[in-house]
Amino acid sequence: MVAIKSLISLLAFGALSVTATPVETEQTVDAKILVARQGPARVYACQNSRWREPCRTFESSPGSCFNVPNDWNDRISSIQNLNRDGFSCVWWEHGGCSGRSYSNQEDAELGDGDGFFNDRISSWRCNVRQRLAAAEATAAA
Repeated sequence: MVAIKSLISLLAFGALSVTATPVETEQTVDAKILVARQGPARVYACQNSRWREPCRTFESSPGSCFNVPNDWNDRISSIQNLNRDGFSCVWWEHGGCSGRSYSNQEDAELGDGDGFFNDRISSWRCNVRQRLAAAEATAAA
């Protein structure tokens, strides 16, 4: 009899713990976005496709054009925005964020499709995501 009561108690506790799991609301999503954008934008890039070495994480100031260092310029074959919750990045063909642009936030194989951006990225700019920027402007007003 004691074993049955123990089993029922365990099952009830398990059901309660499942129902007590917090639901992610729009406010918690916005809080995560705010935390993500408080620091620098972070971009992970590799000189080979499918995230094969050599790879490096770069940091850039939000809203500023970041020119790829000479030893990485026109050598990137896979690229990823590590702060997608807070930023949206645009990759550029030339330094100074000029030339053709591309905005896929994660691309493990820049050589697929038309392959134009494989070994051609020279700069990028990561801006605050529009949803958060609009919410901050409303709160400041």
